[in-house]
Amino acid sequence: MSELLTAYDFTAFFRDVHDHEPFPWQVRLTEQVLRCGEWPKVIDLPTGAGKTAVLDTAVFALAARPDMSPRRVVFVIDRRIVVDQVYNRAERIRDRIRDGKTDVLRLVEESLRELSDAEEPLGVSALRGGVPIDREWAQRPDQPWVVVSTVDQFGSRLLFRGYGVTRGMRPVHAGLTGNDCLVFLDEVHLSVPFAETLENVRKLKSDGLPRRFEVVEMSATPSKKDVTPFELDSADMVCEEFRRRVQAEKQAELVSVRNHDAIPGQVSKILKAISGAMEGKRSRKGDEALDETYRGRDSVSVGVVVNRVRVAHEVHSALKMEGYAAHLITGRMRPLDRIDALEEIKPVVDPDCGNRPAGVTVVVATQAIEVGADFSFDVLITECAPVDSLRQRFGRLDRRGTHHDRTGGPARAWIVGPTSVVASKSRPDPIYGESVKAAWEELERRAKNGPIDVGPQSLRDFPEDARARHKEAPLLLSTYMDAWTQTNPEPIVQPDVEWFLHGIDQGGVPDVSIVWRHDRSAEALKLVPPRQAEFLAVPIDAARAWLSGDIEVDMADVDHTALEYDGQASSERGVDWVRWEGHDEGTQRVGPRDIRPGDVLVVRPERGGLKAGTWAPSSEEPVTDLGDAAQVAHGRRITLRLDDRLSYIDATPKPSDVENTDESPKERILQWLSKISVEEQFWLCGTVGRIKTNGFEHWPVGIGEDGAGVGYYVLVERDRKTKKSVVDAETMDGSDEAGSHIGTGVTLDSHLHSVGERASEIAARLGLSAGFVDDLRLAGRLHDVGKVDERFQSMLAGGDRVELEMLTEPLAKSLPDAPWGRGGYPKGMRHELASVALAQSNPDVLADAHDSDLVLHLIGTHHGWARPLPPIIEDPEPRTLSHEFDRHRMEASSNLVESGMALEMADRFWRLVERHGHHGLAWLEAILRLADHQQSAEEGGQS
Repeated sequence: MSELLTAYDFTAFFRDVHDHEPFPWQVRLTEQVLRCGEWPKVIDLPTGAGKTAVLDTAVFALAARPDMSPRRVVFVIDRRIVVDQVYNRAERIRDRIRDGKTDVLRLVEESLRELSDAEEPLGVSALRGGVPIDREWAQRPDQPWVVVSTVDQFGSRLLFRGYGVTRGMRPVHAGLTGNDCLVFLDEVHLSVPFAETLENVRKLKSDGLPRRFEVVEMSATPSKKDVTPFELDSADMVCEEFRRRVQAEKQAELVSVRNHDAIPGQVSKILKAISGAMEGKRSRKGDEALDETYRGRDSVSVGVVVNRVRVAHEVHSALKMEGYAAHLITGRMRPLDRIDALEEIKPVVDPDCGNRPAGVTVVVATQAIEVGADFSFDVLITECAPVDSLRQRFGRLDRRGTHHDRTGGPARAWIVGPTSVVASKSRPDPIYGESVKAAWEELERRAKNGPIDVGPQSLRDFPEDARARHKEAPLLLSTYMDAWTQTNPEPIVQPDVEWFLHGIDQGGVPDVSIVWRHDRSAEALKLVPPRQAEFLAVPIDAARAWLSGDIEVDMADVDHTALEYDGQASSERGVDWVRWEGHDEGTQRVGPRDIRPGDVLVVRPERGGLKAGTWAPSSEEPVTDLGDAAQVAHGRRITLRLDDRLSYIDATPKPSDVENTDESPKERILQWLSKISVEEQFWLCGTVGRIKTNGFEHWPVGIGEDGAGVGYYVLVERDRKTKKSVVDAETMDGSDEAGSHIGTGVTLDSHLHSVGERASEIAARLGLSAGFVDDLRLAGRLHDVGKVDERFQSMLAGGDRVELEMLTEPLAKSLPDAPWGRGGYPKGMRHELASVALAQSNPDVLADAHDSDLVLHLIGTHHGWARPLPPIIEDPEPRTLSHEFDRHRMEASSNLVESGMALEMADRFWRLVERHGHHGLAWLEAILRLADHQQSAEEGGQS
């Protein structure tokens, strides 16, 4: 434990970060963690208790006890909106620590800074299939991080199949998610299958490595039944505010309707009664409590939660037509649209906002806000659902427990039960099965005694069949891990990770992503690649039906669920979309039946598909193309398409104008940039400013998939320091040529020495033994020696024979202004395999290795290949490669086809997996590879 930081300091730390005192349980949890040196396996707290404060305890514990604390704190919750809000808390913790305005904050900052050489003492990142707000989390294995993620994003990385991660980088992400992580799985009742998978992963072998992998379940219904949970005690009720939250009085009444089509009318009826009470009118049914509660109120916020996206649209549309200030929030929104929508409703839902809009304001939502979201409404109207879902929804009602003090009465709620579901004798609800019916029956029994108590401590003693059905994950067999750990190349037959994230369910439907773009050509999509900030995730069957023009598939907003569709698109009205295959493969036309799980489909905006920012397949309103805004959100290079089809672009210079003017294209573009009005588009204002400041490249692009139409320019940002085009690794092919061509002329020996030292320093900071530290240093000093091939050197010299002859020693990075070219280096040949051959050629080179197998493996996999088979090709013009290492001569042939290396590397891979575990070996690879990346970034002036 730090000599300067103790559990006693946590209260001051919390107060300095959040400007208010912690709750007693938050202090007690911190004391327990620091005293015991480990976290409780389960944290059982009621909704509204401030569970996200576990982040504060985790960060403080890392500063006070870095010896026992994992470097990455990962908060996993299976709701996209909640990820955003938890991320905001993590940002506040980071910012207050970085500012260090108090003694305790300065001590925490100093302790965290000692753990790495990163610029930031604490990193914060979000992984939610949307905006990757901070991409650095997978670049520094020793830096403290808070990562907020959905189950899909964290779980797929943990199982070596990271969604949106290239094959080459999958082992890096797996190594970082499977080691040195403290994982909080929030609302575990929503993610029981993943909880089982996490527990199985935790038990996996990782000999000799300080894995530090802990899992903490947070829920009132945890999956672990054989452990003692951390929970409230009598001391917690001493805090007046906490007591007010967890004892808030909330009452609900039941309302039956015929079917889902009748829900909008019933919602309207309830709102009219509330509006009438606010105006002093007596309600028709003589609800004196309602009249008294809302009489004279200036503003009332109402939350409406339904179980289907279609019903949410219908309620929202009906309320808008009646003149209500109504907003729509679902999980089926593009991340950028969701950010705008959440910003718009912030005054309505913020539990601490004291200036809410006048009148009745309604937020219509689906299950997307069911858990974790820090929303608070004065009134809640919810469709009937399983009791555990209802408990979470009522957690959005009077979240701070102040309603009674403000109005003199309990917060009011209505539970709407469609008879077609709650009284059906033949057809279970396709979302929740029989649990909705069972929950309704118990609610009816309780309603006989008057209003139903729906406060934070209520609804616990319901029958088991009234709870949501839980899927089970398959048993995580070692053979499954063996299949997934083979990342490049992948085995032909392998298990689907989906079952291990969300459970075995024959009715489950995987998602695809839809992107709306005016230009769907491969050329345009390479310059302005699809980004997750503009992706809309929908079930594959819903996408097939929509694109076929057949039917509208009803769906819930529970992930991986579509309703009432037989999976057969019966018609195809013409294929006017493409599948984005990635930067290397480009695009491909596919019919509805050829769409695969996980596909990214690029469609034309005129096709429609969105309404009020959320998925609406029947809508034919043109959809906004967010391609350029998504580049800004992605956090790397930015672009600006001068395409008149974009609503924010007008009267642009075009490539076809060149014959009608004496001005250069760049001069005309600069003139246009100086005149464009961007005040109404915040992201566009920043984009234009950055392009003006940093400079740009302008690329002409033809309109249409064949590029034959009148084209437009795409502006691509230059680097601020080098004034060269910003290198975006995601638009490269991932080859060694791309990473080597940074124009700095760094010598090979300098690069090798620096990578070796950096890797060993990271390993030492992570607490690895001296043997691992030394072997990582040795692997770093040898990883690129295969670049001595004269043809590779020619490529780094831009193919210039004079420059090549003038070199006094081999290069690791290309010369300044060297043009791109292969220099005769055979396409498909891997320099890292030549490095392995050279290292093996002289026994003295590896004589000091503690584990020569590990050193050779790290060398051979440092670009993500050879897991387990290396891509060896025949060299049409073989030559002898030679290099001197610590006065030891290495010499090997460039032609490795007959060498037996492929079998040797595969055998070595499996020996090391057995020795260090699937995630342990990936972690060691990540340390070397990320040391290489950091060193290359520093050499390129972009660190």
